[in-house]
Parts: sequence; structure tokens; C-alpha cells
Amino acid sequence: MKTSAANVNFLNFSSSSFCCGTDEHDFRWIGGFRPSKILQIMLPQLEDSCNCQQQVCDIIKFGKSCEQAEYALSQGMEKLHQFHAKATAAGDKGFQVIFVSQLISFLKQANHLRQEFLHRFSRFLTVSQEAQILLALGIKLSQDI
Repeated sequence: MKTSAANVNFLNFSSSSFCCGTDEHDFRWIGGFRPSKILQIMLPQLEDSCNCQQQVCDIIKFGKSCEQAEYALSQGMEKLHQFHAKATAAGDKGFQVIFVSQLISFLKQANHLRQEFLHRFSRFLTVSQEAQILLALGIKLSQDI
């Protein structure tokens, strides 16, 4: 079991290259969904039902902050993959342990960002808007499958 765990290619798991289509590539990100892409799916559904222009502005600002956090994490992942490639080419086996622990750290940070996104985004919405969003998201995801 230890041998099979050691042979797992974490690089493929964390990389967005495992995605099939362009939509999936845009949607998937560091072990899960990309919050800003979810927001892009949701925003058109909300524009008709938003209570005021301020609600739309707040949601757009929130989306920009999500994109900034995603960008920072993506840059960190890219650097990690570059270090991994260099260490692998140099035959540095000790870096593998560091790589896996750093990769897990990035996955945890990305999951935290997703959880925060869902928690904070729900504060902007009414119950009926949340229902609209869930329906739209379900339709979008069923179309992509």
C-alpha cells in the first residue's frame, strides 16, 4: 500500500491539465471549482432579480477579490511545479516530501477559498436568489457532463 501511495502522481491531480474540455479547464482549479467562474455562471441569473444596483456592485467587487486570491494561489502552484520539475530533472528525491506537503498546503488554501466564497456569497443573496442560483448551477453542470 505504501508503494502504491508513493507512486501516485500528485502533479496530475493538482494540475488543470487533467481536464477534458475548455469549459472544464476554466471551471476546474486546484482540486475543485474556481470561485470566480462559478460567479460568472451565477451573475447573469441574478441581474434580473437583484434588489438594487448596489447589490450587483458588491457581487462584482467580491468576484474581483476572488480572482485576485485565485491568481495568487495559481502563481504559487506554478512556482511549485517549476521547482518540482527542476528537482526531478536533478534527481533530488528529498524534494518529493517537501513537494507533497506544499501541494497539500495549496489544496487546503484553495478549499478554504472555496468555502469562504460560498459563505460570503450567500450573504449577498436573498433566499429566492439562492434558489435561482442553485437551479442555474445545476443546469449548467448537467449540461457539461
